[in-house]
Amino acid sequence: MNDTVTENVSSARNPFYSNWGLMFILIFIFLFNIIFSVAAAFIAGGLYGIPFSEARSLLHTPDGTAMAINISRVYHLISFTGSMLLPVWLFSVVNRSSIVKEGGLNAPFKSSYLWMGLVTAGSGFIVTNRLDSLMRSITWPQTLQYYAQQLDSSRQELTSTLLDMQELHELFVCLFLVAVLPAFIEELLFRGVLQNIFNSITGSIIRAIVLQAFVFATLHFSFYEMPGIFLMGIAFGYLRGASGNTAYGMIAHFIFNGIAIFLHYLSQLHFRETGVSGAFDNLAFGNVVSVLALIPLVYSIVWYRRQIKSSAS
Repeated sequence: MNDTVTENVSSARNPFYSNWGLMFILIFIFLFNIIFSVAAAFIAGGLYGIPFSEARSLLHTPDGTAMAINISRVYHLISFTGSMLLPVWLFSVVNRSSIVKEGGLNAPFKSSYLWMGLVTAGSGFIVTNRLDSLMRSITWPQTLQYYAQQLDSSRQELTSTLLDMQELHELFVCLFLVAVLPAFIEELLFRGVLQNIFNSITGSIIRAIVLQAFVFATLHFSFYEMPGIFLMGIAFGYLRGASGNTAYGMIAHFIFNGIAIFLHYLSQLHFRETGVSGAFDNLAFGNVVSVLALIPLVYSIVWYRRQIKSSAS
């Protein structure tokens, strides 16, 4: 029996790996999201010498200035870390555990999981990009499409301000904010704490993977991107379930997000040179390329599943 199964058994003995633990973590995510949304705007405004109301205005209606971009980045750093990482830390304290244990970060390193994680990230990027395009090409019911576009436009506006990169050093700032931080925090939260809780509640690692992926996709608040995010949540969940360690998922998650950020940076360089926008943002992966990419993605998930079954036998 490997570290993964041992961890699951010990988790089941702890009463906080239960519906109470699930309620605890979800309530604190929601609560801290509200608290740190206000606190982040207040702190960002204070750092740049503007009132809270003006900082909030720049966040909701950014004007493309350096002030708006910097406010957006400080806001993201504080609000994301506070609303996602702090609940993980509190859960670990209450559960008499640790972030290292919740994420299985002390499990032995195996290069095979690292390489398979890179396959998952690279192929997954192509597949999810195509899924997003397909979701946007469908004519949805009018009411649903209205709300989906409202969510999407708000999300796109915030993201475009955050990722406005004029200089090379800003690429590294954005990589940290949108690739490193989410990779570390989201893997700990979703593939760490939540997957552990769901595994204990359901008694099934497969159900736990699906449930945490659903929460992961839902909390991104994007109708069009939800299928792709759900798929990657499944893939990263299987990677965690097979390896017992979120570190591999952190690396794969970073690569996945990092590709998108780097392509966006190239698009902005291209725009400044030619005046053509979005040249690298919306790469048109056709059906053939997407199906070819789906093969290694599915293979990696099947490989993880086999490792899980092998460990349980």
